Amino acid sequence: MSYSELKKLGWSNLFFQQLSYDEICDDNTSNLVFRITEIHRSRIAAVGINGESSIICGSEFHPVSQNLAVGDWVLAELTSEHYRISKIFDPKNRVRRISNGLPQVIAANLDYLWIVTSANDEFNVKRLERYLSLAFEFDITPVVVITKIDVCDDLERFLSAIEHLNIPNIHALSINKPDSLQVLEEYLYEGTSIALVGSSGVGKSTLINAIFDTGQATKEIRDSDDHGKHTTTHRQLFFTDSHVAIIDTPGMRELQLYNAEQGLERTFSSIIDLALECKYSDCGHTSEPGCAIQGAITDQVISQSHFDNYLKLLKEEESQKRRSVGAHAVKEHYRDYFKKIHSANKVKW
Repeated sequence: MSYSELKKLGWSNLFFQQLSYDEICDDNTSNLVFRITEIHRSRIAAVGINGESSIICGSEFHPVSQNLAVGDWVLAELTSEHYRISKIFDPKNRVRRISNGLPQVIAANLDYLWIVTSANDEFNVKRLERYLSLAFEFDITPVVVITKIDVCDDLERFLSAIEHLNIPNIHALSINKPDSLQVLEEYLYEGTSIALVGSSGVGKSTLINAIFDTGQATKEIRDSDDHGKHTTTHRQLFFTDSHVAIIDTPGMRELQLYNAEQGLERTFSSIIDLALECKYSDCGHTSEPGCAIQGAITDQVISQSHFDNYLKLLKEEESQKRRSVGAHAVKEHYRDYFKKIHSANKVKW
């Protein structure tokens, strides 16, 4: 039995418990367990105890990109000279977004989501709020990494812009200041899985190279705006020498959230808490007397931009649910949702 060797790849009891009694008793089963490193049209690249393998995906798993994700665990069987997927293990999380109107899987079985942004014109608080909602929705610990501080004259301006989000894990660094990279070492322990997300050119691949010396492809910085050039073209999982799973993702021009109600609740928890204090249970949070949210905006406890982005994301969530489950179900869902917020007894939920 070699399941202990799989722990280096991120294996845990969550997946072991999904094996049948016969599978556990079969001494060869551990050699047929793989973690997906790349997704292709009809096959996957994966790694197991004995190294890397190419595994065929039967028609029941097509389209592959919608049924499997980089980071997933699968059980394979040997047919003729090829491995073929026989089972997909239920993941502890599978991060999704909406792309072209359809759910798209980004990665699976993550411990940390490194949200990479840069200390220049690319920095966008509303985009960060989207990424935070994504992490919270799938119960992944978010880590905000602000890069390129060596070309920034006013780092405090960027840090103060996200102070209201109460993110415990924010790190500002530069690959040109090697000592600044040491703050990320606390996340780099054997068996942990990290995905890097962010816009093109913020330095995700460059950061990976600086920490792990992996040789990820990068390009030079544009002089016009201090942005890097897009290099990563597909999601790929690889392992460092210290057995940390890293998933580098292509830059996202658009991040449309998928079923992110719980993520929005956590990212905008201050707004939801304030709504409980409004004078009227049906407060529209615009010009009503006794509106706690408008009062907080006036007193600069929260910003108008923060509230506007919450309303925008909530509207997107409602629209997405309408398309997926029907307008009537959405109407009833949000009627109950706001009843909870504005309940007379103000019970926390």
